[in-house]
Amino acid sequence: MKPTSKLFTISDAAKELGYSSRSTLYRLIKKGILDRYLWETKDGKKMYIELNPRGKLSVAQIIATNIQWRSHALHVRS
Repeated sequence: MKPTSKLFTISDAAKELGYSSRSTLYRLIKKGILDRYLWETKDGKKMYIELNPRGKLSVAQIIATNIQWRSHALHVRS
């Protein structure tokens, strides 16, 4: 199966979603909440995340339903 939208590294995904740190994404990955959005290289050394896959909720929507929002944890994009 191939991704239906652009893939991001965990660091780039955190920036794209407006987080100051990757820790929220890694915590959700560890809990298995983002398993359907993860892609690994064949050798298993790199992990990518698909933020807006066709036919699924976006990662931002999944995060919003699984974490408590805190204003100090977000970056404002300029």
